[in-house]
Amino acid sequence: MTKRAIPVIILVVILVGVSILFFSRREKEEFRLVPKERTTVKERSVMGTEVGTGWSTKENPQEAVEEAVGMALEGKMSKKPDFAIIYASSGSDTGAILSEVRALFGSETKIYGGTSDSRAVMTDKGFIRAAERGYEPAMMEARRGLAVMTITSKDIIFGVGSADFSAYPSVQEASKAAVLNAIKSAGKSQDDLPNVILTAPTRGVEEEVLEGIEETVGNSTPVLGGTTGGPTFAAFAENMVYNEGVSLAVIYTDLPVGWTFEGGFDVTDPQAGVVTKVEGQAIVEIDNRPALDVYDEWLDGRVGELCKETGRPDLARTLLILHPIYRKYTSPDGQDYFLFSHPWPKDNTMKDRSVLTSTKIKVGEKIYLSHGTWETLINRIGNLPRHAKLHGDMGVDTTPIFGIGYICAGVMGVIPETEREKLPLLINYANNDAPFIAGLTWGEQGHFPGIGSKHGNLLTGFLVIGDKGQR
Repeated sequence: MTKRAIPVIILVVILVGVSILFFSRREKEEFRLVPKERTTVKERSVMGTEVGTGWSTKENPQEAVEEAVGMALEGKMSKKPDFAIIYASSGSDTGAILSEVRALFGSETKIYGGTSDSRAVMTDKGFIRAAERGYEPAMMEARRGLAVMTITSKDIIFGVGSADFSAYPSVQEASKAAVLNAIKSAGKSQDDLPNVILTAPTRGVEEEVLEGIEETVGNSTPVLGGTTGGPTFAAFAENMVYNEGVSLAVIYTDLPVGWTFEGGFDVTDPQAGVVTKVEGQAIVEIDNRPALDVYDEWLDGRVGELCKETGRPDLARTLLILHPIYRKYTSPDGQDYFLFSHPWPKDNTMKDRSVLTSTKIKVGEKIYLSHGTWETLINRIGNLPRHAKLHGDMGVDTTPIFGIGYICAGVMGVIPETEREKLPLLINYANNDAPFIAGLTWGEQGHFPGIGSKHGNLLTGFLVIGDKGQR
């Protein structure tokens, strides 16, 4: 063995040891990931593009914005970015945050964003924990989380548009206006289709938002996004905050663009049935029987047992998240895609035997049962950048300029508290430490090639834009 080989072997041994310690599920000490200190931030600037990310947990909006934006712009040549994404944990003073951001950036920066789940926001710098619990406003602590991404680029054109649903005859019409305004904001015409459209709608009308977008640009333009997080919801763009509305961003570029939209569940369960009655987002009957009866039978009675033992159907949330229902779509080229929905009892007394979801499933659609584990879900999230890069014909080992993620808050919720803070670390590993920002969403929108864009639950989406020559 040569002397030159000895240091290489030692380095390999060290790296293997570190990897084993990091990925071991039975740790001797609890792993705690803390967002990186500002002095250790290593931002990546690519020829023609500057990207930065920042965060804050300060409750005062002015202080939070100054800290997060200052971190994102640290070392940047331009202090007035072309485009900014803002995620604020639900319960934050979104109006004050938007006003403070606008005051710092001026009128030229295009702003897109909304609320994330009350419990956290996320960037490449770490998992920014806010409230300890979600779902109920009364459970929200005073701490807040704010995440910001800033982008200045001569190779990417951004446009933003938004709409208040109450100002239009329908959600579809509002969404048409929003996407047309976003295209106009980018200096393009309706005939110039963007590479991708980013969505941030408030909850309950996501299918209608997608219908309005597709009526404007067709069903071949990828839509990727997430429903604003709760329990209090807000979407914002430019100078407006909407409690019932949508924020959109369009992206035009010749750079490589890759994205993924997926779940992390096993789809080999044999149970399936046809929806025979619905009311809004509630499935009333499956195969002409009460929907909750059928779903509980699929799970061997475990839903009823949990609710009987505890008297609280909400405590069955983890079981239901790990056993979602899904619809299957097959593209013209034979590719199957799976759209998941999160089911739960409509009535806490269990007298109403309907099953609620956050999607609109139609009579006649066939639904299937799936299952998963938190381990498979966290691994799927960690692999999002690789899948997105492959979809964009980029090598899995390439370093994109930046990434934008949409991660279901329900999925995050079933991952143990001690494991959640590893999420940014895993994404960074797959993303080669490129800057990214991710909101924790209460519904997800994404594209199935050959089929169109769909809205589902318990899903994840991730967009990457690569550098020149990475195709």
